[in-house]
Amino acid sequence: MSDVVRLLRDADGRPVVETRFRVRYFETDAMGIVHHASYITWFEEGRSAFTRALGYPYARMEADGLLLALAEVHARYHLPARYDDEVVVVTTLDAFPSRGMNFSYAVHRASDGALLVTGNTRQVAIDRAGRVQQVPAEIRQRIMAAIG
Repeated sequence: MSDVVRLLRDADGRPVVETRFRVRYFETDAMGIVHHASYITWFEEGRSAFTRALGYPYARMEADGLLLALAEVHARYHLPARYDDEVVVVTTLDAFPSRGMNFSYAVHRASDGALLVTGNTRQVAIDRAGRVQQVPAEIRQRIMAAIG
């Protein structure tokens, strides 16, 4: 996915990451409308872009011992996106509890700013055996420093 990523700050100084790309043909159904499952993939892209923009990519988190399993995902569909629309996925970190991370998303059509989808996910920290664990202290400190 060729995308453009921007790191911004909200009114409270929290990081907000915008990821912009065009809808690809394979993400649509027979009517040319984005299939509902594609938005979940876009949420994942938003999370990955968020961690890269903070300078601590998810691949590095994994290498440092933090695995984040998707525990919950919610999406509310407002308007359809269509093939070749340029969209913007806005990703924010809502909470950073001791055992994971909670993100929220808003997907907009770039041409007119129309809100297409909103959603949130909850990731749970696990070890390599799949057991829930606390986010290791050194990783938590690194992420908190990046968040500001």
